[in-house]
Amino acid sequence: EAGIAKALRGGVGVEGGGAQGVLLGRWLRRGVYPDGRATHADRIRQEHRRRAEDKARLHEDWQEAEADVGRRGRALARAREAQSQWQGQWSAALSALELAADLPPEAVAARIDVIDRMRERAVRIGELRHQRIEKIDRDVADFESAVAEFVRERADDLSGVPAEEAVLEIERRLGEAERVRDLVARKRKEADAIEEKIAGMEEDRRQARESVMHLMEAAGAGTMDALERAIERSDTCRALRKVLADTLDLLEQEGDGLPVDRLVEECAGVDVDRLAAQEETNAAELDDLRGRSAAAAEARSQAREAFEATGGDDAAAQAEAARQEALAEMRRIAGRYVRVRTSAMLLQWAIDRYRQEKQAPLLRRAGGLFERLTGGAFTTLEVDYDDRDRAHLVGRRPDRQAVAVPVSGMSTGTADQLFLALRIASVEDYLDRADALPFVADDLFVNFDDDRAGAGFEVLGALAGRTQVLFFTHHRHLVDIARRALGGSLSVVDLRAA
Repeated sequence: EAGIAKALRGGVGVEGGGAQGVLLGRWLRRGVYPDGRATHADRIRQEHRRRAEDKARLHEDWQEAEADVGRRGRALARAREAQSQWQGQWSAALSALELAADLPPEAVAARIDVIDRMRERAVRIGELRHQRIEKIDRDVADFESAVAEFVRERADDLSGVPAEEAVLEIERRLGEAERVRDLVARKRKEADAIEEKIAGMEEDRRQARESVMHLMEAAGAGTMDALERAIERSDTCRALRKVLADTLDLLEQEGDGLPVDRLVEECAGVDVDRLAAQEETNAAELDDLRGRSAAAAEARSQAREAFEATGGDDAAAQAEAARQEALAEMRRIAGRYVRVRTSAMLLQWAIDRYRQEKQAPLLRRAGGLFERLTGGAFTTLEVDYDDRDRAHLVGRRPDRQAVAVPVSGMSTGTADQLFLALRIASVEDYLDRADALPFVADDLFVNFDDDRAGAGFEVLGALAGRTQVLFFTHHRHLVDIARRALGGSLSVVDLRAA
C-alpha cells in the first residue's frame, strides 16, 4: 500500500511499465487488494454513489416540500380570507350586541353566557307566566265566577261584594247555620223526650181515670164528691174495724187467753152492785188501758207504715242483711286502709328522710351555683310537690314571698343554667368519691348573655381546680369573655389554625 500511495503521489498511472505497474493496474480495475480489502478509490466511489443517491432523494424531498409549500400557501390564503370574513362577522356581531370592537373573546364569551342565561331565565319566566300565573289567573277567575254564581243563587245581599269578603261572610253564615242546625236537632231531641214523657203521663192519667171509674162503680157514687165521701166512710169503717180488732186482741190478752164468748158466760152471774163499785175502779184502769192502747195503736200504726214503706215483704230483712254485710265490708276495708295508709306514711317519711340526707347537700350546692350563674335572679333550688304528690324542682327568687318558678316557667337560657348547675354539682359530688375525669363542654353558653356567660366561665374555672375542663365553641366572642373571666389561667387552642 505504501508503494501504491507513493506511486500515485509520483504520478505513476495504472498503466506504468513493469510488472508492478501491470499488477497495480489489475488491482485498481478490480477495486480490491489481493487480500480482498476494498481500495481507497473504491471507497471514494461508493461514497460518491451514496452522496448521489442522497442528493437525488433530497431533490425529491425538496420538490415535494415545494409542492407542500404551495398547498399550504393556498390553505393560508383561504384561512386568511375566512379570517377576514369571520372578523367582519365578529365585528358585526359585536356591533349588534353593542359591545366594543376590541373586547377580548373571553369577555365576549362571558357576556354571551350571561345573555344565554338571561334568555333561559326569560324562557322560564315566560313558561311560569303561561303555566302558573295564567293558570292562577284562570283559577281566580273561575273562583270569582263560582262565588258570583253562588251569591246569585244563595245570597243576593252579597252582590257586588269582593269574592274574598263574600267567601268569608258565607263561611261565617255557614258556621252560624251549622250551629243553629245542631241547636235545632238538640231541641228536637228534647221535644221528642218531652212528648214521650207527656205520652207516658197521659197513659198514667188514663189508667188513673179507669181506676177512679172502677172505684165509683164499686162504691155506687155518681160524682167525685160522692166518691170522696164514700172513701172517707170506708176509711172510718176501716179504722173502727181496726179498733174493734185491737179491742178483741186486748180482751184476749187480758182475759187469760179465753175467747170472748167464754168471757160473756162468766160475766152472766156477776153481781151488778159489786160490779158498779168495781166499775169505778176499773174506770181508772180503763183510762190507763185506753192510754196504753192508744200508744200501742200509734206504735203499731207507725210500725205498719214503716213496714209498708219497705215493701211489705222480706225487703226489710234483706236490706238489714245487706246493711250488716256493708258494715262488715266497711270494717274490713277500713282496717286495710289504715294499714295501707300507715305503710304509705312510713314509706313517705323514709323517702323524705333519704331526700333530706342525700339530696339536700346536692341541691344546696346546685342552688348556690344557680344563683351565681343567674346573677342573683334566683337564690335557691327546692323540691316541691304537685297535687299528685309528684316531686319537681322549682327556683326561688330573692323575695321569699314570690311564687316558686317551675322549670317549665323558666326561659330557655335560665333552664340551661339550671341544668348546668345541677351537672356541675353532680360532678363535684362524683369527684369526692372517685378519680377525676375530664369535663367536656360543647357550646354550653349558646343561650347565655354575656354576663351569665362570664359567670359560667368563672364556675368552670373553679371546677378546673379539681379536674380538667375542655370547652369547645365556634363563637369567637366567648373566647374574649373567657379571657376576661379567667385571665392567664385560660389556654386557647384554635383548631382551624392547628
